[in-house]
Amino acid sequence: MKDAHTPLEHARHALDTFEIPGRFVEIQAFGNGLINDTYVATFEAGSGSASYILQRINHHVFQDPASLMANVERVCHHIRYRLHLESEADLDRRCLSLVPTKEGASFTELHDNGSATYWRCFDFIQGCSSFDVVETPEQAYQAARKFGEFQRLVSDIGGCRLAETIPDFHNTPKRFQALVDAIAADPLGRVAGCQDEIEFALRHEAIAHHLLGLHARGLIPERVTHNDTKLSNVLIDDRSGEGVCVVDLDTVMPGLCLYDFGDLVRTCVSPVEEDSTDLTSIQVRMPVFRALARGFLKEMVRVLTPSETANLAFSGKLLTYEVALRFLTDHILGDTYFGAKRPDHNLQRARNQFQLVRRLEALEDEMNDYVDELVGMIANPEHRLPLAV
Repeated sequence: MKDAHTPLEHARHALDTFEIPGRFVEIQAFGNGLINDTYVATFEAGSGSASYILQRINHHVFQDPASLMANVERVCHHIRYRLHLESEADLDRRCLSLVPTKEGASFTELHDNGSATYWRCFDFIQGCSSFDVVETPEQAYQAARKFGEFQRLVSDIGGCRLAETIPDFHNTPKRFQALVDAIAADPLGRVAGCQDEIEFALRHEAIAHHLLGLHARGLIPERVTHNDTKLSNVLIDDRSGEGVCVVDLDTVMPGLCLYDFGDLVRTCVSPVEEDSTDLTSIQVRMPVFRALARGFLKEMVRVLTPSETANLAFSGKLLTYEVALRFLTDHILGDTYFGAKRPDHNLQRARNQFQLVRRLEALEDEMNDYVDELVGMIANPEHRLPLAV
């Protein structure tokens, strides 16, 4: 196969390696993802048409595409199997379906101008949309319920341990140490301009060690986790508004389930983006938190250990603190990981997330009380947790 000259041409060549019936109609760029290149392709077959999602895996971020795809294939097959046992009638919309290559593999490797590229293909799930910003508690509930269902369905996955697609991704003590090392190196002389943020980070070091400490003591188990639990990674039915399917499985790997709930809290409860410079606008929308807790616990309350349940509220603070550490570290080292659209962009992001830590800390007792109330209600056999928020 000759080298392609444009990304779209290369995507078209990749598409030819997959076992797709019918006549090719078109392919075009799709979505606004920042990591992988995504396309939607349409084929005519019989009396109708079918669409497929084609993605180029970013092998600079995910350096072992074969292990990543082994994870994705195992998880997709297991979720489909579990949903079948639960008599789910709409399997093709409730879980992702990989399209095999013509050789029966889960992905294909091509070469473009001498560089290897890696591609995969999924059936397109019709009648759904994704959203970037939580506008209502109902949206938060649907996202949390689907991520909770995801964890429940993979909680009994057999076989060997899944590969770590990004090792130590949520190892907060290592993130803390990376900040300490960056402060000591101070390669660009930026430390002097962020002393308040550094002082806050160092003063709250205990946050970094809490969950992994419980895990080391056997109180919180390792599970299969999604690790990117934002609203946009749940497809929402266009007609009913119901959560349909969890997508973007690249970061599915071993972890603590509280990482998933904590990142839901971090990305959903604040009404402003994580790089907003108006710190007064950063608040915790408690109706959104209650919706997240309700949705997640509806699926997971009988799976979680007591220590996991007791730390649901804390997990939001932990994940927010962790991301703030990463932003601050990147600022000190010269914006080499996240990049920056303006001067001090990552410092502003760190300030934003540290402010959200403060807001979450102030409401942690109230959040814990609500979680306790929910667990008590669900434990009552006469209680039915409503679908509506």
